[in-house]
Amino acid sequence: MKVLALTHAHLNVEGLSPVSCERADSIVGAWAEGLNWDVDLVYTHGTKWRGIWPEGQGMKVNIMGVEAPEELRMGAAGLFSDTLQALIGEKKFIGAASLVNQRLSKRIRKVLAEKGFVWPHEIMLAEKWGLYLSQVSAINSKEYDFIFVCVGHGDEYLLQTALTLSKKLQVPMIVDFRDLWSEHHIPGRFTDKQRKQIHRMEKKLLVNTVLISVAQKHMASLLRKWATAQVYLLTHSAYIDSSWQDGHVISNEFTMLYAGKLYPEGPGLKMLLELIKNLPQAPLYKPVTCRFFVDDTATLRKLAENYGVENHIFICGWISPSELWKNMRSAHVLVVPDSGVAENFPLLPTKTFQYLYTGRQILSLSPYDNPEMSEFLEQLDAGKAFTNVNDAEKWLVQLSFEKSLYESMPQLRKVAMREDVAVEFGREIEKILVHG
Repeated sequence: MKVLALTHAHLNVEGLSPVSCERADSIVGAWAEGLNWDVDLVYTHGTKWRGIWPEGQGMKVNIMGVEAPEELRMGAAGLFSDTLQALIGEKKFIGAASLVNQRLSKRIRKVLAEKGFVWPHEIMLAEKWGLYLSQVSAINSKEYDFIFVCVGHGDEYLLQTALTLSKKLQVPMIVDFRDLWSEHHIPGRFTDKQRKQIHRMEKKLLVNTVLISVAQKHMASLLRKWATAQVYLLTHSAYIDSSWQDGHVISNEFTMLYAGKLYPEGPGLKMLLELIKNLPQAPLYKPVTCRFFVDDTATLRKLAENYGVENHIFICGWISPSELWKNMRSAHVLVVPDSGVAENFPLLPTKTFQYLYTGRQILSLSPYDNPEMSEFLEQLDAGKAFTNVNDAEKWLVQLSFEKSLYESMPQLRKVAMREDVAVEFGREIEKILVHG
């Protein structure tokens, strides 16, 4: 199979979240290594690479570096740019007015899109990005069997890029959803009007899609109600490279860790900060520290000051997956705070599987019961899910007295590493494309 993967073809300078990149890289990497497929992966120069392997090194795929034109980048340039100032300085007021009009029209379209009146500006840029890529000789000179795109929260626009390429190159699409779009789990992300509009858009963007993969059971159930393409449950797996170094034993403190997007308005973060505030007065076996590896360090520092816990936490920005792995292996407890998931929405965040593989205990904090998380942790003896801070505190106090935490590293939970899942998915793709 010859595959064109858009997993790193982002127009946003931040690229995709590390969690999404790990899932995407593991899939295409398994295809290249386990099935010997020929995979071209489009990487947009100027964006942050956040995959498992730094800058693609170690992946048995062909990294196709493409520079996106500045006008296609996400986020309009400043209104009073150097170009605009130069036009005004040269008294070219007609040109200046035209430029201002273009900038304002972009902003107006974006505001209207946010209110649910027109298609998001990102979709327009993504279509142009697809047209641009279709004219790249390294792409249009090859005969691909399909285009693969992996999308999650905030990068759904890549569906449009994939569709545009699919039509131009006349090949089908395979789509992997890490998060759903119109049926998103965060309450209030979209109004009812926006949700209906996005749902109509989804149907159009998936018109050339022959197979959709999703990470969790409830996603498959939701999609099967309306999607015309076959839906495949591609469960999460831990993504660890054999070259990554292990962590180390921490014996002088009881260490907690959270890694991921901050979600400052999420109830789970508020519960976690309240818990950290209470723990120094609790009868723990060792002093407690919570390590954060998040995208928004400035906001977290302000929140920490508000809660009075700045002396009990360590704050760091994004680090490489290999460095994060060492930190996760070293911590005694790994935290999954509720990001603001709708009540009764069953969800196992991707990081749960990465956490699970470390062998460490997992603490889930949410104001609502999440039976899927509770059962998952109990079945594997991997931690506890709590809906109130006091019960979580009691559990942590008890856990802190397990002396083995400070003496040796835990065994890996191999059940979290399913290296065969992407290969099985690839064989399903072959059945559909080759045998119909």
